[in-house]
Amino acid sequence: MRKNLISWMVTGALLLLLASSANAVSGPYSVYASVTTGSGSIQAVLVPGEFTVPEGKNAVIVSFKHDDPNTGYHSEKLGQNIYSITMGKYMVDGSGNPLFRLPPGKYRFFVGGYPGATGVLTYNLEP
Repeated sequence: MRKNLISWMVTGALLLLLASSANAVSGPYSVYASVTTGSGSIQAVLVPGEFTVPEGKNAVIVSFKHDDPNTGYHSEKLGQNIYSITMGKYMVDGSGNPLFRLPPGKYRFFVGGYPGATGVLTYNLEP
């Protein structure tokens, strides 16, 4: 009887742990974008980073960095850098301000500048 009780308690604790971990925040995740040298009349090529927010989750942006060593440019202010492939639009509000919470879907993150420019977008996934 005592073994059964202990067994049920352990099983219950494991199920509770699994249920709570499914609803937990996960991350951080990072996506990288850059600008490379083009060819011919194209001087620069944007190389976006793509990421997917799974169903049942939202991505919450926690940081953004954009550096262009050719000009000394550095920014940690997110702008119109995220495009929703799923919705076919930039992820901004009605005033053009960036959204920091993204619903499920496929996204493309990019930065501009001269060849050598880089960007990193870091986010967490929340239920």
